[in-house]
This record gives sequence, structure tokens and C-alpha cells, in this order.
Amino acid sequence: MDEGRPRARAEERGGPGKGDGTTIVAPITPAGAGAVSLLRLSGPEAFPIALRMTGVDSSRVSPRTLSRCTVRGGKGEEIDSALVVFFPAPSSFTGEDVAEIHLHGNPVLVERAAAAACDLGASPAAPGEFSRRAFQNGKMDLTQAEALADLIAARTTGAARAALRQLKGGIGEAISPLRGQVVSLLTLLEASIDFSEDEDVPLLSSEQTLERVSELRAQVGRCLASYARGHRYRDGATVAIAGVANVGKSRILNRILGEERAIVTEVPGTTRDYLSGEVSLAGIPLRLVDTAGLRDALDPVEREGVRRSREIIASADLTLFVLDGSRPAHGGDLEAYREVADRPHLVLLNKRDLPAAEEGGRFRGPGRNGTIPLSAATGEGVGGLLRAIARDLAPEEDAIMAEAPLTRLRHVEAVRKADVALERAQEAVGNALSLEFIASDVRDAAQALAELTGEIAPEEVLDAIFSAFCIGK
Repeated sequence: MDEGRPRARAEERGGPGKGDGTTIVAPITPAGAGAVSLLRLSGPEAFPIALRMTGVDSSRVSPRTLSRCTVRGGKGEEIDSALVVFFPAPSSFTGEDVAEIHLHGNPVLVERAAAAACDLGASPAAPGEFSRRAFQNGKMDLTQAEALADLIAARTTGAARAALRQLKGGIGEAISPLRGQVVSLLTLLEASIDFSEDEDVPLLSSEQTLERVSELRAQVGRCLASYARGHRYRDGATVAIAGVANVGKSRILNRILGEERAIVTEVPGTTRDYLSGEVSLAGIPLRLVDTAGLRDALDPVEREGVRRSREIIASADLTLFVLDGSRPAHGGDLEAYREVADRPHLVLLNKRDLPAAEEGGRFRGPGRNGTIPLSAATGEGVGGLLRAIARDLAPEEDAIMAEAPLTRLRHVEAVRKADVALERAQEAVGNALSLEFIASDVRDAAQALAELTGEIAPEEVLDAIFSAFCIGK
């Protein structure tokens, strides 16, 4: 059994820059002018190259301490007055010897310094190569590497906090003990196979095996359920605003966005295609979509807009179904409501600044999460609407920081593979199949969880993940 082996060493993985003895270099600060730009060298020749560029000997200065220097090119020409700092392996970001040169933030200086490092034997770093080396040298697992990219790309404070929690090893903290339990069960099963004739070796009964597998599936199920909450911090959520024409959908969009994004008139059918805007709510990037009025349109342009609106409603995380609360609902409202009744939705009773004539009692589909009275014209009730949206879509921050839920489809696919394998193991036990079949399924589950954290990771998976990083990270 090899499921418990540690991740393969970098030099066993192959590929560019992976334990092949190269030293890489790249700026690790954004392109353009600024106060300071940092140039990073990582690899076995990082310190000798930095010595030739700066005149500072890493053996004569304290690690992780800035030293003043003059950066010079390969022919001795001065490039900049700078600072250099050394991070000896393994106590560095990549786990290799790392030197960082702090230059003035002029792109010309950075380019000249990087070219000088290449002249002295360094190679330009590929996108994500520093992070890839950190992963391969055991400085982080694959979910932490992904979290690093998510932290850089986070669009809201909530997204940044969730990514930081994952960067600190949150998913690994949940998955590693779970995988340990799977491997423990696999060990007992294989012992039962290998020593079935030995009376001194306790064997698992079918009841015990089924109980263990069922417990594991329950834990796996909780991990899968966490994705519904966790991915919204990274990917955001879509909220569709739906209803018949002229009930105030566009005005609600404008009120939430705080800008005149949509044209508002008393003429039905003004919105012929969908309009969208983005706002941050409870730390989640929220995409609001004002859809065309749901009705049987005769105009071909409006008819296409209604078709697109139905597609958006079908895929939205939440739909705001708008009624004109100043008039009794009619057959068109009820017909339109069928489009959203089974989907998660809130019923909005708009135009509460006018005498109320509709309370929404006939709009109680299985996906309904509540009824909100409001006036898009005056803003009354909009605060309650935002709180209701946050309640339905935003994970509680304390839960996110404690749980570190799954945030990417790759995570879900790996955990789902484990669940499918454990389900097969359950069926094998129930059908009284031999232990070899059960052990094979449990082994597949262990491998799937190892793929999640990167303990087992095909090169094409690593290439896809790290190629999405920027150069310098």
C-alpha cells in the first residue's frame, strides 16, 4: 500500500524549474513606476549571482536583514542604489536559497537588473514558478497555492479573508485527518486480507466496516456541502431581478447599485435585454441582473431578451421576484412566477409608497425564502432586502474562518470522487463482496483526497493551476 507516502520530492517531478538546478529570477512587484520594485532570485545560484550584482556576501550578513548595496550589471556598470536581503533554504518562500533586491520603482531599472541576473546565469521565471517550487518543496499544499492566487485576485474584503484562511492551511486541516481515517480503514482491510488465517490479528466485521465507511461518507458529504457557501467568496453570486413588465425591476437595480444603471420609464417592456451591475454585499461580490419582463412578447428583440432572461433565472443563486404591490396580482404575474417558484427566491412587494393592494399570499412556491415589502422609488425597505439577500447568500464569516470550505470546482471534483468510491465500498459490503473489492474502493477514496491537497498531482493539473499565476508569483 502506498497511499500514505509523502509528496514526491521536487527532483522526482521533472518539468521546467522543478529541482533541475536552475536559478530563476523575476520582479515580484507589479509592473510600472512606483516607490520600490523587488527582484527575486531563487535557486542554488541565487546567492552567488546576488553577490556579483550587489557586492554583498550572504555569508557575511545576517539572514533576513536588509543590506545597502549598489546594483551593477555584468560589465560592472552601475544600475541602482538598492537594498538586498537573503533567505537561506529552507527558511524561504520557495524552500530554496532566495535573494531579493529592493530597487527604486522604475521599470527600466528593474529590466536592467533582471537582464544582469540572466547574464550571470539565472533564467526568467515562468508564471507561478516561485509558488510551484514552494509547493514542490513542501512549503505549502496545492490548496494553499490556489489560495495565494485567490488572495491576490480577491475583489472584496470577505473574499480576501476567506482566501487567507485557506492560505493558512484551512482545507488541508480538514482533509488531512479525513484522509488519515480513510488510510486507517484501508490498513485494517489489507491486514484482514493478508492475515485472514491468523487468529491473533483482529478482523473487521461487515457491520464494523459498513459503520466506518458510513461515517466517512458523512464527513465527505459535509465537505461537499461547504462548497455552496465557500465558492461565493471567490466567484461571487448572481441575483436575478424578475417579474412581469413595469413592476419596478429596473428601479430596484438602480437603487441597490446606487446609480442610474437602467433606463426607467412607465412604458412596459423598456428592458428588452438584461442589464447587470456588481456590488459587494457582506463580503461577497454580487452580480445583479435586471431581466426583461416575463411575458409572451411579439417583438422579436424583446422575445430574445425574455429567452435570455429565463436562462439567467435558471442559473441564478437567488431571484428577486417583483410584484407591483399597489395593484392586485393578475394572471401574468402568476404565469411569470412559475418560472421562479422552484428556484431560491424572494418575493418583493414593490411600490409600498402607494396604497397596498397585494400581499403576495398566492406566491408561495417551494423555493420562496420570504416576502419583502419595499419602495424602489423612495428607498423604503431596501435595507431589509439587502439583509435578506445576505442571509440567503453570504456565509457567516465566523463559520468561513473556522471551516475553510471548498472554493474551487477542482476541490469538489476530488471530494466527489472520494464520495463515489466510498459509495461503491458501501455497496460492496452490502453485497457481501470480498475484502479485495472493498479495499480497492477505499484506496480510490484515499487517492482522490490526496489529489485535493496535491500529495498526488499529475503534471497537467499542476501546469493548469500554476500557469494561471502572474510572473513573479
